[in-house]
Amino acid sequence: MKKTLAALMMAAAVAATSLTAFAEEAEIQNDKYVQEHMPGQSVEVLLDEDMNASELKVTNKLTSGKDAVESVTVGKNNDGKDALILKLKTTYGTKASNIAGDIQLRNKNTNSIVKTYSFDFTAQWKKAAVDADAELEIVLDNETPVYAFHSSNKNVTFSFADVDAYFNVRLEDQADVNMHYTTKAIKSIVQANEDADLSFLQFNGNPTFDFNGTLTYNVVDNDKDWYLYEVNSENKLVKTKAEYNKEEGTLTLKTKTLSSYVVSDKELKAVAVSDSTSINTTPNKTDKNPSTGSVDFVNVAVALAVVSLAAAGAIAMKKAK
Repeated sequence: MKKTLAALMMAAAVAATSLTAFAEEAEIQNDKYVQEHMPGQSVEVLLDEDMNASELKVTNKLTSGKDAVESVTVGKNNDGKDALILKLKTTYGTKASNIAGDIQLRNKNTNSIVKTYSFDFTAQWKKAAVDADAELEIVLDNETPVYAFHSSNKNVTFSFADVDAYFNVRLEDQADVNMHYTTKAIKSIVQANEDADLSFLQFNGNPTFDFNGTLTYNVVDNDKDWYLYEVNSENKLVKTKAEYNKEEGTLTLKTKTLSSYVVSDKELKAVAVSDSTSINTTPNKTDKNPSTGSVDFVNVAVALAVVSLAAAGAIAMKKAK
């Protein structure tokens, strides 16, 4: 019995040592996964070698943040390994969502709990540190799309890393805005207007300002006539009141809220726009797809093994009496 207990204590010590080394990599605190993520990313928990995903089912015991989670599944990850996968929803707000609680893996046949994983982390877009300058000139690249302005900021001009356009707007105690954008084309518009020269600029979070700003888009050929269309909240293509200056080669639009825009050298046909039919005709090297991000959270409950081993020792001692 003493040898058995000693072996259990040694195994517990090894597990505790492994946890300490792994905690620095995976950010485990108090047996909970706490590493921050961006919306749209996935958290992957690799299963223990003796666990078979095909024999398991998921019980979602999250106490907060369920609305920020698109799905919780157990199965093969992209590397073909068995994993518990939390897929976060791709949203474009400015606030953090806290995902906390437990996810249980249960045996499909017996419904018994095989393992429990604990989570307490946030999902949020990275925020840019804005200095208290009188005027700001910011080049957007989606690395830090959320901007929290200082009370002394009175004006800002946003330009883009890969689009010849800019947005200038007045500020006065402006609330946070998410300026995440994409140049992906909308397939249904492209297919319905194959003879048009099209450019796309879509603001995923529809950032809204307190004052009207000016969106200016520099066209590629000022010998043509150009038009600026908006994909509105009903997914309808609508011609805007943008003004085209042929001499300057610019389209300008006054607006408080930035939406999804299409620049065309021809008047476009009305089409039913579908978000699911987007294609990227203008690759944006800085437009990182959040859904591709994942973190391998290996054996997150190593600390629980210490408790389990101690419990096993207590049971063994009880049986020996």
